Amino acid sequence: MEGKHRIGISSFTYCFACGTRPDHKPERVMTPHELIGKAVALGVQVVQFGDNMPLEKCSTDELDMIRTYAEEHGIELEAGMRKATPERLAEYIDISKRIGARVLRVITDGPDFQPDLEEFCRILSDAVPQLEESGVCLGIENHDRFSAQEYAAMVETVGHPQVRLTVDSVNSLSHEETVSEVLKYMAPYCICLHMKDYVIKRYNGGGGLKVTGACLGTGRLDAQNFYEECRTRSDSDVNVILESWMEPCETLEETLQREEDWAEKSVEYLKKMI
Repeated sequence: MEGKHRIGISSFTYCFACGTRPDHKPERVMTPHELIGKAVALGVQVVQFGDNMPLEKCSTDELDMIRTYAEEHGIELEAGMRKATPERLAEYIDISKRIGARVLRVITDGPDFQPDLEEFCRILSDAVPQLEESGVCLGIENHDRFSAQEYAAMVETVGHPQVRLTVDSVNSLSHEETVSEVLKYMAPYCICLHMKDYVIKRYNGGGGLKVTGACLGTGRLDAQNFYEECRTRSDSDVNVILESWMEPCETLEETLQREEDWAEKSVEYLKKMI
């Protein structure tokens, strides 16, 4: 489908700066305003707040200020959450509406919440009236427990245009699914594309394999094909959000600098590609 396909960054572009890793956490973590500022500096158009920058901790006044700041700088916002109980999903749809987010990226599970497919489809169906009222579209992300085919089944079961998918380029490796398998089932319903690169290395004296991140364009991902498949097969406008699985360096200072370098180089790669 031809339409708007904007480039964006996420709080998962800056995992370390946002304090995602407790063992490599700066004294002062990145704020939502600072993440928007990064987007402006990088020349991208979208910011997605992931669950490592939880907007539920913000007051309504703070959420209003985030929206105003983004609008002043021409940045489109997307929200993100994990653990999609009916109550939390309703809360985050309201948060998304408050900040003017068109898309709410959703990871189904939490530490004490792992619904089966049927239960989660009921939760999604029950949320449809609120989605219609708010104008927010869900982007359910492929993660660890469900297969790509099951994510497609969620959309097909609910049967509503505001229930769609966030297609991540790497997450489904934990489900032993290739990128092509993910695209086969999920690309037609893509509302958001999580772009991150990866490498597979031998470790432990060759006695095992390790999947880890790479600066976009330097790893195993065929980023151009991944984007084109979602762009041409999706029935929605698709934002392309940069994420990162970078490993830490020896010091926090080096880690934060490499994270910034990867963000800059990866965004430049996306700009040339799209």
